[in-house]
Order: sequence, then C-alpha cells, then structure tokens
Amino acid sequence: MIATLPNMAASESSSRVSQLHDTIRAEILNGDIKPGAPLRLATFANRHGVSMAVVREALTRLAEHNLAVLTPNQGFRVVEVSEEDLLAITELRSMLEPTALLRAMEYGDVSWEAGIVSAHHVLERAHFKLDDATGSTQEWSTAHAEFHLALISACDNPRMLSISNSLRDSAELYRQLTDGRSHSGDRDIAGEHRELMELAIARDPAAADALRRHIQITTDALIASKVLTSR
Repeated sequence: MIATLPNMAASESSSRVSQLHDTIRAEILNGDIKPGAPLRLATFANRHGVSMAVVREALTRLAEHNLAVLTPNQGFRVVEVSEEDLLAITELRSMLEPTALLRAMEYGDVSWEAGIVSAHHVLERAHFKLDDATGSTQEWSTAHAEFHLALISACDNPRMLSISNSLRDSAELYRQLTDGRSHSGDRDIAGEHRELMELAIARDPAAADALRRHIQITTDALIASKVLTSR
C-alpha cells in the first residue's frame, strides 16, 4: 500500500491539471478570457484551490496547443489574434483536415459513421446564438467541436489528428470574436454541416472539398467582418 502512495498522488495531481486545463481552455474558447489577457498563476490557484505547480502545468499545456504564450518576465497570456494568423491557421487546416477526413473515410467503420450521425444530431439541435454577446453558446460550440472531431476521428495518423484538433481550437478563438456575421447572409451553415455528414458516411471523396470550402468560408466572413487587425 505504501509503495502505491506516490503513484496515487501523481495521478491525483495529473487529474487536477487536466481539469484545470479543460476549464481554462473552455473560458478562452468561449471568449470569457479575451485574446492577450494575462493568465496569472496566483489568480487561478486561489480561484480553483490548487497549487501554483498545477496551474503552471495546465497553462504550459495550453501553450503547447497555441492557446497561450509564455513571455519572459511577463508570464502566461492568451494568444493575440490577427488577420495574418487566421490566414496561416486556415492554410494549415485546409491542408490537413480534408486529408484526415479522406483517411478517416478509408479506415472508419460503422461505429465511426454512427458517431458522425450522432454528433450531427446534437449539433443540429443546439442553440447557436448568444442573446447579449458575441460568439455562440457553449452548447453549440461544444457540439460543433464534437462534430468536426467525429468527422476525422478514424484517421490512422495520430499526429495529424492532434495537429488538426489544435488548429481547430485556434480557429474557434477567432470565431468567438464575431457577432454572428460569419453565420449570416446567404450562408446556410446547418446545410454545410449536413452536407459534410452525408458525404462522409457515403465515403464520397467530394467530402474533402466540402470541408475545405467550409473552413474557407468562415475565414472569409471573419475577415470581411473587420473585427481583426493586421500586424
């Protein structure tokens, strides 16, 4: 029993780090913590009743996924946003995610198809718009992320999956800055998601182009909305 205590303590610490990471990540992606805002270790430690070491590890993980940065003598901050950065994210997403989707379509089984249909069902019924703030509801954002994750989840390249998911997190940070204009006008975003679902489970290669268009349309709308600045 005594020999297992260090392992138990390490497991508990890892669990706290993961929980805090997920909490702060959600606050950043929801727009509760704005781009460029400081992420102070003492503040999070006091608020969540954890050690500074736990906070530091959680913020380090966020930095590894490009949602936070560590500046010498200044500590951690949420990443800044810019038009150039959004274009760079979009370029990489357009390269990786459609490829990951094609590979998922090659290797995915019936369970993968069912996961896509289920995730789309939840997304289609999620309430999108916040009434008094920019961005979308937590319900819709979570369902949106789960749907896109389900699409590529059967990809046989774990690194491609990891990078794709990290890039989508970065893109979500930008989407939450809008006031809904990226989902207005003639755009049928529900139709876009339905098309992605149908093409994916039909194993139609056109799904890759549909996903690429879906990513690009959002970026174009964000840039047109003039909420971003150039570096």
